[in-house]
Amino acid sequence: MKKYTIGAALASITMSLGIAHAAVPASCKTIRMANIGWTDNVVQNAVFSTVAQALGYKTDINLYSLEVMYAGLSNGKIDVFLDNWTPSQNPTTTPYEKKHEIDVIGPDLKHAKYTLVVPHYLYEKGLKTFADIHKFAKELNYKIYGIEPGNDGNLHILAMIKANKFDLGKFHLVQSSEAGMLAEVARKYPKKKDIVFLGWEPEPMNVEFHINYLTGGRDYFGPHKGEATLYINTRHNYAKDCPNVGVLLHHFYLSVGDENKMMYDVQVKHQEAPAVAAAWLKAHPAWVKKTLDGVTTVDGKPGAAAVLASLKSD
Repeated sequence: MKKYTIGAALASITMSLGIAHAAVPASCKTIRMANIGWTDNVVQNAVFSTVAQALGYKTDINLYSLEVMYAGLSNGKIDVFLDNWTPSQNPTTTPYEKKHEIDVIGPDLKHAKYTLVVPHYLYEKGLKTFADIHKFAKELNYKIYGIEPGNDGNLHILAMIKANKFDLGKFHLVQSSEAGMLAEVARKYPKKKDIVFLGWEPEPMNVEFHINYLTGGRDYFGPHKGEATLYINTRHNYAKDCPNVGVLLHHFYLSVGDENKMMYDVQVKHQEAPAVAAAWLKAHPAWVKKTLDGVTTVDGKPGAAAVLASLKSD
């Protein structure tokens, strides 16, 4: 079981377009969004926020851990999270879905990847599958590098270690952050030192380093080398309560190529995410028109025209 576009909600939103073309209710004028510190989420939020602000909304974006963020969605203190990676996050999100505490919209990105990876030089030595990791235990110093504690990828690694899956019982998970993990990769990579770490795409690591995605982790990260689909999560009934934003959310979609480009500018070139998002939007007016189809400003005017005009004036 996993994520489906909530057709009933979209039908309800479509029926509510008459309301959407009127002034937006005051309770919907601030969109409370989650940032969990991943660069792809930062880029998503920057694009969405730039569009929403041009429509007259205020976006209130705060940094959370994954667990705190989902608690906030379930209790109605957070409205929108754009970066739900499936199937990896299914164990976290499914209980909230079953209790109807969150809603799922999308997908907002397809053909992503999320699983364990190694540098190509280690892959060439023979570490090509999850079952190969233990064969390089000494070279790896019995370590697998992850990101922030509580992240679903880390939890999968911890589960493998606890169950001695793939003979990983003696291994240790090094938890830090996306930036911390990639800093460790950057230290080891030029010296061709062995390392196994969490990898995903879109992410500039795929450009900065020659890496290979390991096979054999289907039971933890899903099939096809961790192929992933991203969805939007909202507090329950948010799209119904705020139908104009609901239409925008249902139309919101970025490709792997779109995100890779913007993430590279943010993470490698150290450009500010809002400026990167604005530049990308200016270069993609067709995306703006398609995404804003049926969406209005907070005072009921055509949304696409307002966003395009705002981008020109910046």
